[in-house]
Amino acid sequence: MNADMIFYNGSVLTVDKNDSIVSAVAIKENKIIYTGNSADAIKYSNENTIRIDLNGRSLVPGFIDSHLHTAVLGANSLAIDCRSPGVSSIEEIKDLIKDAAKITPKGQWIRGWGYDHSKLAEKRHPNKTDLDEAAPEHPVILTRACAHISAHNSKSLEIADLKEDAPDPEGGVMDRENGKINGVMRENAHMQILKTSQPAKEELVNAMCAANDLLIREGITTIHDSGGYGSLQMGAIQDAIREGKLQIRLYAMMFSFVENLKFIEDYLKIGIHTGFGDDHYKLGPIKLMIDGSSSGPTAATIEPYQSNPNDTGILSMSQEQVDDIILRAHQSGWQVTSHAVGDRAVTMIIHAIEKALEQYPREDHRHRIEHCAMVNDQILEKIKRLGIVPIPNPIFLYEFGDGYIVNYGRERAFRMFTNKSYFDRGIIAAGSSDCPITFSNPILNMHLAMNRKTQTGQTINPDERVTIQQALRMFTYHGAYASFDEDKKGSIEVGKLADLVVLSENILDVPPDKMKDVSVEMTIIDGKTVYKK
Repeated sequence: MNADMIFYNGSVLTVDKNDSIVSAVAIKENKIIYTGNSADAIKYSNENTIRIDLNGRSLVPGFIDSHLHTAVLGANSLAIDCRSPGVSSIEEIKDLIKDAAKITPKGQWIRGWGYDHSKLAEKRHPNKTDLDEAAPEHPVILTRACAHISAHNSKSLEIADLKEDAPDPEGGVMDRENGKINGVMRENAHMQILKTSQPAKEELVNAMCAANDLLIREGITTIHDSGGYGSLQMGAIQDAIREGKLQIRLYAMMFSFVENLKFIEDYLKIGIHTGFGDDHYKLGPIKLMIDGSSSGPTAATIEPYQSNPNDTGILSMSQEQVDDIILRAHQSGWQVTSHAVGDRAVTMIIHAIEKALEQYPREDHRHRIEHCAMVNDQILEKIKRLGIVPIPNPIFLYEFGDGYIVNYGRERAFRMFTNKSYFDRGIIAAGSSDCPITFSNPILNMHLAMNRKTQTGQTINPDERVTIQQALRMFTYHGAYASFDEDKKGSIEVGKLADLVVLSENILDVPPDKMKDVSVEMTIIDGKTVYKK
């Protein structure tokens, strides 16, 4: 059999069960047909075969990000970037909004994202007064870096029909000054007001395409899309794929920022379940949202925050609600998961999964916990026993780690986004970024799994650092396992899909603290080159 493309003379990290390293790979159409030595690989070539000399560089499986908000990432690329260090004060945010207002027709939305109040000079959230000053004739929404808190001006509140004395929704908080809401919305209050600022379907298709182009440049070939815009987004994904605009593979979670329980109920009524679809677009798990964000901080913890002994975070759902949805989804054949950050929330989803398995035993369910940020030995033991797949975000330690130590205390911070403990216990944990909460770059994510350093250089528990091959496995094979696809992708083996990434050097020769400097030079999906540096 003649190959369409051959990679040879390289360091091919196969991520097979033995972590085998070979020098060459041959692919035909969209499948891998040979792995081994370069001399034998060349035998698969003819005059039409593309030969790529790796010159010692690494070839790895296509990266899999197991929790990423694709449409939100794309939409953010078209909005005002309020991230630190580019923006360091509310006054600078106001200036950016004023500039946007000059080119945005009156009455149309101005959107911003990524601000972190703890890094602003004023050390507070932008509020209604600030945003009214910047754009009195446009509705304005600014979403905090965690995507669990947002700030709104009067026009936005007016569209949402929120009066100054409106009560807090269940599982949410609206900040107030002198008893009147000031435009800052937390958790369910934030989720509910998003209903009035939803983008149009065409905007979402464009957003998905923008995200696709960014992600394939970073070597990401599959994403587990963690949702956001509900049924509107599901349709946008299908349209974009049908029109040939998306090369990246998607495993879609059933989740909507707006009225998520209703969205889930609709899918439970249809009768389809996890696995419906094909290699490019497949239904993933039902996803709940139990608690808040690690950096807000609004994560639901068992013990009070060190920074505030009166605070244990925000729960968006009761145990009874979680148990009910998880049980019915599990019974219907769905993989189930939930956003769960604090140890109280993680314990709740574990309890619900355990209860569902007791009533309706099911082998190889692969139920997940998104983030699974705060764990202890008891939690880890239950995750192992129940066969749950955690989805940690190593890069959060860089972006938010300094705040974890302040808000939760060093002991709890040291058990956050654990890595090595999963490997030591034989727990399959799939790596993810939660982009656009932070950076999608899988190499940077692997760097943080290997180094666990914060922005200020603090190391958060060096005992939880992993090796380069373990970090690579988290972002390849383990991601495939988390979507029931380990027989098709996640490693470089004969018969698997030809999703591959050429890196700038042999990563086995790169010191752990230099991993972040490695770059992607080529991305292949389905045997086709979709990006070349």
